[in-house]
Amino acid sequence: MDTRPSLDESDEPHAHESAASDFAAARDALAQAVRVAESALALLRAELRLARSSALMLLWLSFVLVFLGVGAWLATSAAIAVGVYLLSGNLFFGIGSVAVANVVGIVVVLRAMRTCWRDLALPRTRRALSRFGEARA
Repeated sequence: MDTRPSLDESDEPHAHESAASDFAAARDALAQAVRVAESALALLRAELRLARSSALMLLWLSFVLVFLGVGAWLATSAAIAVGVYLLSGNLFFGIGSVAVANVVGIVVVLRAMRTCWRDLALPRTRRALSRFGEARA
């Protein structure tokens, strides 16, 4: 008695089709992995361009901050303080209003700098990489 299964010639084409479909699935998976890698690289490039742009903007805004802190404070603040003093007759009211205006200007510039500083941390790339790490786990 022969216990080996008989080999039909009809089983061979089925085995070849199965192997071909396995290779096709592996090829598709590799293509998808390449697309994911290309997308991640494109995202990183875009964020690096944004970070570079924000770094340059941060540099220019720091120059603006210095200008506001020194130039405008020395030139226009004294003139405005004198004008308010002449209108109100109160020296401290003139000085105080100019100081408040300068502080508001500095706060506006610092908020703009803070927005640019956040872009330098590449938040979108970090989120995408963390999602990729979670998907693999």
